[in-house]
Amino acid sequence: MQYQLSFRLQQLLFAAMLTIAVLLINPSHIFAQSYNYQKATEAFKNNNYDEALDYLGRELNDNPKNYEAYFYRALIYKSKEKYSLALTDINVAIKNFSNKEKSWLAASHRLKGELYLVIDEYNKAMDEYATAIKLSPDYIEYYIDRAQVYFEHSEYEKAEADYNQVLQRNEGEVRALAGLGRNHLAQKNHEQAEIILNKLVKLDPEYATGFYYRAILFKEKKEFNKAIDDVFTSYVLDESDKQAKNLFIEYAKKNYSLALSKVNAKIVATPEKDDWYFIRAQLLENKKDFTGAIRDYNKVYDLIDPADRDNLLNYRAGCFSSAGFYDQSITDYSSSLAIDSTEAFCYAYRGDVKRLKGDLNGALDDFNKAIEMEPREDWFYFRRGWIKDVLQHKYADALIDYSDAISINNKSIYTYLHRGRIYLRNAVDSNKAKDDFNTILALDTVITETGNYRQYALFHLGRKKEALEWQQKVLDQYPNETNYYDAACLYSLSNDTAKALTNMQLAFAMGYINFKHITQDDDMVNAMKCKSFASLVAENRKQFFETNKIDTSAGAVKTERSETATIPMKSRGSGTYEVSCKVNDLRLNFIFDTGASDISISQTEALFMLKNEYLNDSDIMGKQNYMDANGNISVGTKVMLRRVEIGGIVLKNVTASVVNNKNAPLLFGQSALNKYGKIIIDNKKSEITITTSISQ
Repeated sequence: MQYQLSFRLQQLLFAAMLTIAVLLINPSHIFAQSYNYQKATEAFKNNNYDEALDYLGRELNDNPKNYEAYFYRALIYKSKEKYSLALTDINVAIKNFSNKEKSWLAASHRLKGELYLVIDEYNKAMDEYATAIKLSPDYIEYYIDRAQVYFEHSEYEKAEADYNQVLQRNEGEVRALAGLGRNHLAQKNHEQAEIILNKLVKLDPEYATGFYYRAILFKEKKEFNKAIDDVFTSYVLDESDKQAKNLFIEYAKKNYSLALSKVNAKIVATPEKDDWYFIRAQLLENKKDFTGAIRDYNKVYDLIDPADRDNLLNYRAGCFSSAGFYDQSITDYSSSLAIDSTEAFCYAYRGDVKRLKGDLNGALDDFNKAIEMEPREDWFYFRRGWIKDVLQHKYADALIDYSDAISINNKSIYTYLHRGRIYLRNAVDSNKAKDDFNTILALDTVITETGNYRQYALFHLGRKKEALEWQQKVLDQYPNETNYYDAACLYSLSNDTAKALTNMQLAFAMGYINFKHITQDDDMVNAMKCKSFASLVAENRKQFFETNKIDTSAGAVKTERSETATIPMKSRGSGTYEVSCKVNDLRLNFIFDTGASDISISQTEALFMLKNEYLNDSDIMGKQNYMDANGNISVGTKVMLRRVEIGGIVLKNVTASVVNNKNAPLLFGQSALNKYGKIIIDNKKSEITITTSISQ
């Protein structure tokens, strides 16, 4: 586990940089009042970077001494990964800002430090951070940013020193406490980490990151129930944090009853929120309750917007595949691709299901397509090679794919194993086979919960006793279905069919259900010769399908019909328009902003809606980081608008942010509204046309 403080903070670093730039604007500068500069900063704050670049270019043509413009342009170039241009501009800014403009100079040196990090000039980067801090010694953001860099380079003492500098200036700064806790976690100082993280969650019980890192601490201490409690709390506090969601799903494996009870309570409290059904589907799928999982995926399908269904279909397709319903799985993957045909992994996953179904040509077609779209993904080559190797016996072609996979990822242990087997079995080159197996021994030295291959390499090197001893160590540490299946394969390779069958039965008892793969696995050839093997697989397969009676008709993809409405609008200038709508049957006017990305309502509107029951307590979803129209980061409340009606078209379950500004309008950003359909603006007729898909 790598303790990034956090993945969330890393995401916010650039946003924080933008905020600093906004805060540093000094309207006393004469060029701050120029038209081009004003339009550039407005576009910048609204994330319209191409427009901002255009205005900045015009500004610098007219006012070449506007060094703030160079600073902004450097920021934009960095965001576009044009690092050379960014470095040139920031050097101009640093050279020409006066010593009195310390805030601008500090921000410029900080940006230059970030650019040096991109090009791996670590020492130069830290010099720039030091200069920024010297110029603005009380500005805590620079300490927090530098501490993050120190942490990423395992310089824990220096990171701790910076966090302590922050706490000296503001002892209630929760990010610094979280950083210290994360620091101690990385160094396995669990006792000190717990003291700091306990203090953090008491100091701010609504700060999700404190619970997030304490959950990791409890998991490492094997206090799994506490870990589940904390990571659940973390996600409830910040439902935008996918990392916390994934960690909750992972930790739930240690106590499904506890995790499910928490999710069930949320579903009862907020039955129209799709996210909790999705999480429960994930838990049930991991628990191998495929009937319940598919039922919840179907519920999510009904609740979410049509534009978002491609991702849901991928998850449901994977669940159908795990449950052995290959036709339904292929249908879902195909439906997902009909929505978004740009996902290479979707083609590959569908190809793997076709492989299980026995459609090898269809499988190869899908893997060919995936490789064409994403030629740097090693698993695509590996699986295509595996089909050619194990199922088609086209060993020369398989060798090419395996070698391509290794050229992309030279730590792909399973690829070395299968390439080595071709070299060995077909007498292609025994020395190359030994090289591949020895590479596995060098790479695979630590026993993990799944994905252990060292025992196979030892076996093929003629070290059978060591292979069986390692396999037993794996089972002693992680006695799960995957490792028992691996043991069955190893004993089958050793031609010890009795022990192969024993371990296969243990794998079934622990939950192994990939019955089709067993019949395709060449490791099982010797075990398959035993008469009782077929009956063992058939009996467990029958028992599984009798337990999992999935109503596949309920999971069918629904057809869509289009609905179009043309609505009069009133131009407000600068790409914004006023349009009438109803929110939960309350008639309101909203501002449609072509340059904004969010959906928001003001505190005044939200409070009125709550007071008059247009919003319920269950519609309140928590807090999120929010950038308002002025570019400022503030904390807003996330709410669910159950029904938004525009020109007769009804949008359901629209997520919006309550802005901490009583005078803010109801705002629909164009990219947000695009989620619900196709948008056409006719400026001449002052009309907006919306076309959306409706489930039938």
